[in-house]
Amino acid sequence: MPKYVATLDGADHQLEVEELSAHALRVKIGERQFEVDVHRAGHSSYSILIDNRSFDFEVGREGEELVVASRGGAARITLVDAARRSRHPGARPAAAGKAALKAMMPGRVVNVLVNLGDEVAAHQGLLVVEAMKMENELKSPKAGKVVELKVKPGQTVEKGELLLVVE
Repeated sequence: MPKYVATLDGADHQLEVEELSAHALRVKIGERQFEVDVHRAGHSSYSILIDNRSFDFEVGREGEELVVASRGGAARITLVDAARRSRHPGARPAAAGKAALKAMMPGRVVNVLVNLGDEVAAHQGLLVVEAMKMENELKSPKAGKVVELKVKPGQTVEKGELLLVVE
């Protein structure tokens, strides 16, 4: 069973994934285990069934991170093969160069929490975007400087639209 280390909000989680059939997976997170039915619903959209509960996700890649968005909000996850991680303990992929923040789904910018030229810390809130009647705070994937700011409060954005860039 392939093993991974998933980093979410600065915390590491042990993850094991076993393919049972074309759409069925057994996922173990720490000591909890789930049977998961996964179907691709679009280019980056997935529908997942866990214990007769359905979840819909948009998944995108930004550098070393996966950005997973749902009705409950968005999360940035770094996924590393556990064998690679054990050869380099304590190593975490760091976002290098420019980090572009893009809209994961259509929505409206509610608030811009930074200005062009601001120095920001990793995981600092940058923007608040309303999508699917939920407000989501988008956080910086790295420490750096805001070098591009493409949106303002009240502006509507489309999926994939560039919002800002941190360098």
